[in-house]
Amino acid sequence: MNDLRRDINEVFAKQQAHLGDAAGTSNQMLRAATAGRRVNRQLWPSVAGVALVLVAASAIGVSIAIRGLHSKNLVTNHPSPTPIATPTATPAPTPMSQQLHVPDTTPVILFHDPVDVQQIDGITWDGSARGRVAAGPEFANGFTPNPAGTLFGGTGYVRDRAGTVVATPAVTTKGFAGTWSDDGQHYCSMVSKSLLPPAGGEPATLQVAAVGQAPRNVVQVGRAYEQTSVGVAACSIEKDLAVAVQSGSAGNTVQFWVVKLSTGRVLWTRAGGSNIVASRDGQYLAESSPAAGSTTTIYGPTGVVLGHIAGATEAFSWDGSLAVQIAVNGSVSVVRWRDGTVLWSGPSDGGYWSALPEPGGQRIAVSVLDPERPQTGGFPFRNIYVVGPDGQAVKLLTDVM
Repeated sequence: MNDLRRDINEVFAKQQAHLGDAAGTSNQMLRAATAGRRVNRQLWPSVAGVALVLVAASAIGVSIAIRGLHSKNLVTNHPSPTPIATPTATPAPTPMSQQLHVPDTTPVILFHDPVDVQQIDGITWDGSARGRVAAGPEFANGFTPNPAGTLFGGTGYVRDRAGTVVATPAVTTKGFAGTWSDDGQHYCSMVSKSLLPPAGGEPATLQVAAVGQAPRNVVQVGRAYEQTSVGVAACSIEKDLAVAVQSGSAGNTVQFWVVKLSTGRVLWTRAGGSNIVASRDGQYLAESSPAAGSTTTIYGPTGVVLGHIAGATEAFSWDGSLAVQIAVNGSVSVVRWRDGTVLWSGPSDGGYWSALPEPGGQRIAVSVLDPERPQTGGFPFRNIYVVGPDGQAVKLLTDVM
C-alpha cells in the first residue's frame, strides 16, 4: 500500500507539470500510477479513496488552468455595500387645528397651545374631546377662564368658547381684573378711585358684575396702595358670599373679610400675616402661617376653626372636601383635610404651579412644572393631573402652557 501511494505521488507530480487539456486529468494520473502492477482486489477500496483525492486535486488543477487561460474574463465577487439609512426629518409640531366641539354645558379646561402662545385650546375633564378654542395676539398676555371654561377674560374683553367678544369691561389693570363667581356668569373685583393710588393709599370697594352689565358696589373694605394690592379670594353667587383680601408688600395677607354679596354685611374678618386660600363658595378658608412652619388652619363660614393640617393649602375641590397641599420640601399632594389622609402624591421632581376644581364634581386638576422642559421665556411648560376623591390620578395634559 505504501509503494502504491509513493508511485501515485510521483506520477501526480510529473503529470501536474505537463497539464495540457485538463479534461480527464484524474483518470490519466490514476492509470499511470497503477500501470504494470498486479491487480489486488483488496486494494481497490484504498485505490478508490486515493482516486477521490485525485479528483479533488484535478479540480484544483482545472481551476488553475482556467484562471491561466481566461484571466481577463475573471469575475470577482465583492460584498455588497451596506446601505446607509438617510435619517427622516421629524416634522415640526403644529398648533392644534381642529375646533373644539362640545356642548356649552360641558365643562372644559382651557390652556395655551403648546406650540402657539397666541392660541387657546380646550379639553374635557375626561380627555374625550379636545380642540382649538380661539386665536389672536391678545391671548399671548394670558387669560382667565371661568370655572367651566365657557367664558374667559383678558385686558378689556370677555369672550365665549367660540372666541366671540361678549363683554368689554373697563380696563383698570393688565389682564382680567376680576375673580369669576361659581356660576360662571358673574365676577367680583376690587376697585379704587385712582388707577394709580396715592402714597398714603385710598379706600377700596368690592363690586360684583354680571357679564356684559354694569358692576354694582357691595361694600367698602380695605385700601388700595401703589405697592400693595387688594383682591378677591372667592366670589359665590350660590352662597351669596365673597372673600376680600388685603395683601402686604411681600404678598402675604394682612387682613381678609367675608362679605355677604346681597347686603354688603361683613360676616367676619381676621387680621394676620398669613397666606389665605378660600374654597370657591367661601365656605372654607385655609390660613397658612409662615411663622408656624408648615401648618394650615381651616376655618368654616362663620370663622370657627375646623381643623389643622400639615403643609400649606393651595386650593380646595369644588365641594371643599379635598385640599391641595404643599409640603416644606415643595412636594405637592391632594389630601382629605378633615382627617389628613393623603390621597395622591405628585411627582417628586415637579414643582406645583396651580390647581382648578371640577365644577360640580370632586376632582381637582393639579398643574405642576415639567422638569424636563425648563422655562426659557413666557409661560412655563406644565403637566396637568386630574385627581379624583379615590386618589386615582390621570395625566390629562403634557407640556402645555
